[in-house]
Amino acid sequence: MSEKVKTKQILVNVAVGVSILENEDATDICYGVAKLTNVRYGVLKMRRLLNILRSGSVERAFGILSVMRTKLKGAPIVEKTLKTAINNYNQARAKKGGTAKAASELKIRAIFADGGPIIKRARPRSHGRAFPIHKSLSHLTVVVSD
Repeated sequence: MSEKVKTKQILVNVAVGVSILENEDATDICYGVAKLTNVRYGVLKMRRLLNILRSGSVERAFGILSVMRTKLKGAPIVEKTLKTAINNYNQARAKKGGTAKAASELKIRAIFADGGPIIKRARPRSHGRAFPIHKSLSHLTVVVSD
């Protein structure tokens, strides 16, 4: 008979958040989750930035975000949410009796942006017509762990 290898997987579900599927006990696993909703920034622009940061270390992400801070409006938004996720991780770890970890030891497990509500406005045009303006919002979710 072959041995079954115990694996850890993270499934990201938009409605539920983050759920963990694994064969072993979940007491040693700790995650920091931060959600930012209704950000006045388009979801496609946000995803373009998040694709660069995905599946890397937190320290690397902070380096990239510090460079992109002046180029993109979404970089400071993602940076704040990432800091919140790190603080949430350290608080969850302290509740389990562990010590806080530095950002250099953590990895980004999941980072994604979902579309939020669309604010609809109208711009007046000639002959009394109105043209629609759609201002899109997005929801940002960051998950970090060691």
